[in-house]
Amino acid sequence: MNEESGGMKQIVVSLLLLLCVFLIGIFGYSIIEGYHPIDSFFMVMITISTVGYSTPTDLTEAGKVFTSIIILASITIVVYAVSNITAFLVEGRVNKLIRRRRILKTIQKLENHFIVIGAGDLGSTIANEMSKRNYDVVIVEKREERLRDLTKKEGGKLIFISGDATEEETLKSAGVDKAQGLLACLPDDVDNIFVVLTARGMNKNMKIISKVTHAENINKLSYAGADKVIPIQEIGAHRMVAMMLNPTIIGFLDSISQSGSLQLRFEEVRVPESFPEKGQTLEALRIPQKIGLIIIATVSGGVSKFNPSASTVVKPGDSLMVLGGHEQVLKLQSFLNGDIER
Repeated sequence: MNEESGGMKQIVVSLLLLLCVFLIGIFGYSIIEGYHPIDSFFMVMITISTVGYSTPTDLTEAGKVFTSIIILASITIVVYAVSNITAFLVEGRVNKLIRRRRILKTIQKLENHFIVIGAGDLGSTIANEMSKRNYDVVIVEKREERLRDLTKKEGGKLIFISGDATEEETLKSAGVDKAQGLLACLPDDVDNIFVVLTARGMNKNMKIISKVTHAENINKLSYAGADKVIPIQEIGAHRMVAMMLNPTIIGFLDSISQSGSLQLRFEEVRVPESFPEKGQTLEALRIPQKIGLIIIATVSGGVSKFNPSASTVVKPGDSLMVLGGHEQVLKLQSFLNGDIER
């Protein structure tokens, strides 16, 4: 349970307790003293509010004892309610609640967005990279301090949700039912398994990728519903070996994937359905000359063709694996859509 909902629950409980005192008082005076319900309500009101016009002289002994109990109970509950409301206001929970509701309304408008679970170094880096590529990203993190630091650092570019991602309600708040992808980046494999299992049950069509720390948990994550499982430790080990033995190749790969100043990117660009049905050859499209991208491979019907020849025909639904700058990739998408003259 998050802090905002906890504060609201305490206030609601206080009001419910106060309502119970009213109801018990009305029924009590009606039974013990035989008062009309309106007179009973009035008696409870002046007793709880401590207004009292005068000390009732017509009360029975039982009525006096009952009135004393009502006074003690009401004072206790009122003090409890006032303290909760004061804490809610003083600790800034109202502002947090308003901010959270504003975020939830923003998320409700999103479709085909991505959800990153865990705002550690890995999760925040993933979210930043996807945000740079103009994708809507929602980050779920339960550590309030970490969220505050990232919110100040990012300046509102990313959407953050505070909560435990292993709980269904938190994933629902992140818009998991309308998301196109989820990346589980929690440090604990068990938590990632719970997240994947819950998310898969809520969205059967969403693509789910999860990191894994221990290799023995790879199959468990796959069984839970992950489409891809990334063994971070193993990949890191292979990269360190490659960096030691093949530094030139790794330097080139770094220029492709490195964030910061604009570098080369290895991207997949899908050919839209609006593209001519019969297709066009790469020679006719002249993508390297017009766009400045290098075509590494084409994918058609699940079959990849590396270093495609000029006679390779590109049709709707195919994918082009290209190497170049981000602006060039955007230009290629516009080119294939027909926004730029072919």
